[in-house]
Amino acid sequence: METTEARPSAGTGTLGRGRFARDLRTAPNLVTLSRILLVAVSLVCYSRGNVAAALVLGTTAGVTDYLDGWLARKTGQVTRLGEILDQYCDIILEFAYLLMAVFAGLGVSLWVLPLYVFRETWVSAIRRWVAGVGGNIPSTIWGKAKSGFVGWSCVPLFIAPAVKALGAPAIGLGLRRLGQAGLAVGLLLSVVSAVQYTRGFIAVYDERVA
Repeated sequence: METTEARPSAGTGTLGRGRFARDLRTAPNLVTLSRILLVAVSLVCYSRGNVAAALVLGTTAGVTDYLDGWLARKTGQVTRLGEILDQYCDIILEFAYLLMAVFAGLGVSLWVLPLYVFRETWVSAIRRWVAGVGGNIPSTIWGKAKSGFVGWSCVPLFIAPAVKALGAPAIGLGLRRLGQAGLAVGLLLSVVSAVQYTRGFIAVYDERVA
């Protein structure tokens, strides 16, 4: 009697086996995931007054956003999971630092948070729908620039109070203004890129929906 080899169904895979587990363990994706830990520890350090450690860890977290992509291309380990994780970790980094900037009294208005959340949830929703129908809305230069401005603008914002406390209020104020200006540019770019993504979504919707 002929026997057939049992094959796992789509819902019975285990965490340690399968394509997902292999992709998750690649060096680029581990670098990407380290961003979340670095952000979390940097925020703890900052909340406890250790600005230097927070700055080093936060800067390292920002660098991983460039390192993971370079490493993936260098080693040939470019994966769809890496793209998903990179987008997710970018959101975690940006939102976490925006939260800290707002509630630590660094001169960032509360209205920044709903604007950021509405933009990210909308873009995520339309990109997910487009992917579900076999289409794609590629990242734009404006979207990448948005992430850069929002993330890196928090550096001068976080340094400003420490510089002021060291007896250089004018420099501290200048750093604060620099961070605020960078965030304003980042938020403007977030709107511009959201419009672009929306246009891409409308094009796919008109094409795929009868």
